[in-house]
Amino acid sequence: MVGRSASWLATQVLPDPENAIRYLWAKDPEAFNRLLRVLQWTPEEFSRETGIQLPGAEIPGSIPVVRYRIPVIDAGAGPPMWNEGAEYITLHIPELRGKREDELFAVRVKGDSMEPTLRDGDIVVFWTGGAPEPGRIVAVHVHWDGVVVKRLQRYNGSWYLYSDNPDHPPVPLTEHDRILGVAATLVRKM
Repeated sequence: MVGRSASWLATQVLPDPENAIRYLWAKDPEAFNRLLRVLQWTPEEFSRETGIQLPGAEIPGSIPVVRYRIPVIDAGAGPPMWNEGAEYITLHIPELRGKREDELFAVRVKGDSMEPTLRDGDIVVFWTGGAPEPGRIVAVHVHWDGVVVKRLQRYNGSWYLYSDNPDHPPVPLTEHDRILGVAATLVRKM
């Protein structure tokens, strides 16, 4: 690749440069650094010239991007586990209010109870430090059904878990149920 221009690299080697670069950065950071050395660009120059935002290569006025590795559980399963055997997703998203990686977990939505807001297969990232307020989407460990994703509401002094789909009735939040986190972002199934 020595002696080739950046445009040659983008058109001949990387037919989808943005996805290929982000994949390379996530899977093999040393290979990405070698690519930068060949191009004789700093990460900031790379981001400025290509428009591809990389963590640590901030464009003036842009929102910083943070790389998160987040455990994923299926709705109906037990509480999230932070261990190497768990399923994880890696997201490069703008940092929101300083959330730490160990305060985040994700739930894969099962069924149609939260449609049209959430669809079967969507992944919702939850923040354990969020305030469970009325109207917020929450992940709750329900003693009889594992983890569910519902909307929290208060009615006549009691807390209820509501589905956005009217075909599913609300259920009361009991003393045995535990709110695990508040929705922070959605990863939509394509």
